Amino acid sequence: MRTLNNPPYLQVALDTPDIEAVKKVVSKLPESDRIIIEAGTPLIKRYGSDVISKLRETRSDSFIVADLKTLDVGALEVRIAQEGGADAAVVSGLAFPLTIKEFIKEAKRRSIYSFIDMMNVSDPLKALKDAGASPTAVLLHRGIDSEAVAKHSWDYLKEVKEKLAGKALIGVGGGIELELAKKSIENGADIVIVGRYITNSPDVAAAANSILKLMR
Repeated sequence: MRTLNNPPYLQVALDTPDIEAVKKVVSKLPESDRIIIEAGTPLIKRYGSDVISKLRETRSDSFIVADLKTLDVGALEVRIAQEGGADAAVVSGLAFPLTIKEFIKEAKRRSIYSFIDMMNVSDPLKALKDAGASPTAVLLHRGIDSEAVAKHSWDYLKEVKEKLAGKALIGVGGGIELELAKKSIENGADIVIVGRYITNSPDVAAAANSILKLMR
């Protein structure tokens, strides 16, 4: 089992639904035990969970998270992710509390990590309380479509970090580039989720290294 015991981490979000383009990006990422590879939702929707094994052809030893954003049948979707070779799977914080609880329970049973994505969740702490279960990581995520009008709440990041100290890793995502990555780490983020700043860069390795340097 691959583990995340030494935060912070850089989670590279691979959302482009083109496996060859994605594999090129992965092949250019620097070797680092601080990198998490995210099989993004659009990528999984196009290729299914088999895309995880395709990513492993390029980077066999990487920690890979399947961003399913599960909304129902939590235990079933964990099984799909785990059997596909994922080290972690993602449930949506908008899911029914029992779905979240069963997702986390099945992830523990199958020895993979459970991430909960709080995109569009107004009160992440209440969502966790209602579910009555603690995931491995809580992701405070701003969606792409809302970037023009929504800002990251760094004070809220501190509050969630305080409340969940020692219970879960805290991640931040959504339009993160170098300055926002720096701010995320300064505000206590354990996982910084970065997509386009790295994946659309003409120099993928340099873009990733610019963020990894902030974590040393």
